[in-house]
Amino acid sequence: MRAGHSTTTDAGDGSITPDGGRYAEDMRAERQAVREAVRADAFGAHVGLVVTVLVVGAAVVFDEPQWAVVIAGACAGWFVLALVVTSLRGGGGWGAVRRAYIATFGWGDYVSP
Repeated sequence: MRAGHSTTTDAGDGSITPDGGRYAEDMRAERQAVREAVRADAFGAHVGLVVTVLVVGAAVVFDEPQWAVVIAGACAGWFVLALVVTSLRGGGGWGAVRRAYIATFGWGDYVSP
């Protein structure tokens, strides 16, 4: 702690609160609300995977195999990147694979009812 700085602040109503008091609580609540709003689950990821497989299959059926390779490659690359990031952030094993799967295909949560 630097000289001349305290670890408490005046809350304006005469009470003394720890630094960050009301502001820190509001920020925690706001971050939690945002996490809940953009949270995807495994069901949504399954929907995203099915939609991706259908799109890749349609590309093959309509004689556009290069697009099938592009789409599948993009999904595989994104999955590998997400897996590396989750592994580096301390996750490991099936938990990291699950988080990478949800990060890759979790957008299906927004197209499912």
